[in-house]
Amino acid sequence: MAPSRIVTISAGPDPEAAIPESTAHHENEWYNQDFDGYRVTEQPLYQKRHIRMVCVGAGATGLQIAYKAERLLEKVDLQIYEKNDDVGGTWLENRYPGCTCDIPSHSYQFTWEKNPNWSHFYSSSEEIWRYFKHVSTKYDLEKYIKFNTKVKSATWNEGAGVWQLILTAEDGTEFEDQCEILVNGSGILNSYKYPKIPGIEEYSGKLMHTAAWDSSYDLSGKIIAIIGGGSSAVQVIPNIQPVAGKLIAFLRSPIWITTGFGAKYAGPGGTNFAYTKEQIREFQNNPAVLATYGRDIEGELNKRFTLMHKTSKDQKASRGIVADMMAEELGNDQVLTTRLIPAFDLGCRRMTPGSGYLQSLTRENVQVVPKSVTNFTKSGLIDETGDEYAVDVVICATGFNVTFTPHFEVIGREGVNIREQFGELPKAYLSVTVPNFPNLFWFIGPNGPASHSSLLPILEWHTRYLFQMVHKLQRENIKAYSPKPSATNELYNHTHELMKRLVWSSACNSWFKQGKKHGPVTAIYPGSRLHYFEMLKEVRYEDYDITYWTRNRFQFMGNGYTETEITVDGDPAWYFDDPFTKV
Repeated sequence: MAPSRIVTISAGPDPEAAIPESTAHHENEWYNQDFDGYRVTEQPLYQKRHIRMVCVGAGATGLQIAYKAERLLEKVDLQIYEKNDDVGGTWLENRYPGCTCDIPSHSYQFTWEKNPNWSHFYSSSEEIWRYFKHVSTKYDLEKYIKFNTKVKSATWNEGAGVWQLILTAEDGTEFEDQCEILVNGSGILNSYKYPKIPGIEEYSGKLMHTAAWDSSYDLSGKIIAIIGGGSSAVQVIPNIQPVAGKLIAFLRSPIWITTGFGAKYAGPGGTNFAYTKEQIREFQNNPAVLATYGRDIEGELNKRFTLMHKTSKDQKASRGIVADMMAEELGNDQVLTTRLIPAFDLGCRRMTPGSGYLQSLTRENVQVVPKSVTNFTKSGLIDETGDEYAVDVVICATGFNVTFTPHFEVIGREGVNIREQFGELPKAYLSVTVPNFPNLFWFIGPNGPASHSSLLPILEWHTRYLFQMVHKLQRENIKAYSPKPSATNELYNHTHELMKRLVWSSACNSWFKQGKKHGPVTAIYPGSRLHYFEMLKEVRYEDYDITYWTRNRFQFMGNGYTETEITVDGDPAWYFDDPFTKV
C-alpha cells in the first residue's frame, strides 16, 4: 500500500517564499497595472506601532493615566511632567485653614483603590493628598513622573505627527521632548489669580491667596480682610474668625450655602462627621461592605440633575428650604439675610456647603461688607462707596483662571494659538478634544461635568475614552485625530439651547460663566453625569477628521496575515469563543 500523502500547510508566512516586486510581470495581464502607487506593508493586520504619550500634571489625572496605562496599553512610553515637587495637584497646593473637599470621601477616590481608612465623611485637603501619595507609592507610579519641571510650550508638527515640547527643568535649563499624544492634566482650577485691583502692589501689609497659603504667618489678633465669597472663603472664614482681632469680609455677591453633597449619608443637617474606629475596622475587614457603601453614596450623588432644572419642583422646594436654613443660621438678621441669601436660582453659582460659615458672619469681630473693593492703599482697602479700611492682612479668595487655556503656550495646526482660539468663548468636543489641536486631550475641557459631583470617576472615563483612541491610532496607521469643526459647532448649539432650561444659565456672577452675570456657560455639561458617561462610552469617530500616515487608509491591513497566525500559541478558531456565538 502506498504511504498516505497529505498537503502540509503553515499558519504563518513562508520565510523562504520570495515576494515578487509589484512591478514584476504577472501572468494575468489585468494585474500588470499600478494601483495609485500603493504598496503593501509587510506586517500582519492591526500591528501596533510604538508611540510616546506625555501628560502634564501629576494630580488625579496623571496618577489615573499612569495606573491604567501600565495595565492596559502596549508599546506606549509614558512621561508625566509635574511643576511641583510632589504628586497631588490642587490637594498639594491648597492648604488654607478649613480646606476640605465637599464631595464625600468614599466618592472622591479611584474606583480601583478604595480607601477604607478615610477619617471623615468629607476629607481635608491634607488627607486627600496623603491618599494620592499612598496611591503613587503603592503602585510605583512616580517612576513615570519628572518633578519640578514646567512645560513652557507645545507646538504641533504636522509632518512628523507629534507635539514638540519645550520644558524648563528644576535648574532652570530648557530641554525638548516630543510625543504623539499630549494630555493636559493640569486641572481646571489650577492657576490661581489675584484680583486686578489698582494699588495692590503698593499695599505694605501681608497679602496672600488661599491657593498659596502662608502657614508660617500668625493671624492671631490681626485685622484681616477677605476678598471673595466663593468656596474657599466659605471654608476659611469660620476657621480663622476665632483667632482674628477683626475680620472684614468683602462679599460682593451672595451664594447659596447648602448642606454637604450626599447629605443623606452625612451627619445631622448634612454636616461632616468622623468615622468611628468600629466603622473603619468594618471597612478594612469587609470589602463588600466598603464597596456597597461607596456605591450607595455615588448613586445618591447622581440624582441631582432634576434639581438643576429652573422650573422643576425640586428646584422650587429646595430653594425655599435652603433659604430658610440660611436665615436661621444668620440668626434671622434682616440686614444679613437680605444681603446674603441669593435671589437667583439654586445652583447658578456652585452650591457651597459651609458648616459654621453663616454663623461666623454674625460674630462680634466680623464685619460683612457687601461691596466691591475698588482700590488698595498702603495700609488697606477702599470699597466702591469710598469707605477705607486699614487692615494688617488681606486674604484673596478670588479663585482661578477659568478660561480653560493651559498655563503653557499651545500652538496647533497652521499656527493657531489655543489662547486666541478660545478667547472668551472656549469650545470643545465633549470636553475632551478641540478642533485644530490634534491628539491633544483635555482632562477636563470646556463644557464638561465640572459641577457633577466627584471628578475622579469622570477622569476615569476620560482615560477610557483616550485609551480607545490610542488603541485605534496604534493599530490603524493613524497619524492624528481632530474633532470636526462642524461636529463641535453642532454640539455647541445643542449645549446652549438645552442650557436655557438649566439653572447654570441663570443671571448670576459665576465662574461657570467666567465670572460673568450674563454670558455663555463655558464650564458645565448640559446633562446628567450618567448622560455624560453614556456619551463617552464609545468614540464617535464620524465626528473626527482622521489623517493617516499614508494616502491609503487601509495600509494597516498589511500582508493578509493576522497576529494570531504568526503567534506560536495563537488560537486559529478564536471566533468560536466570541460572545455573539454564545447567544
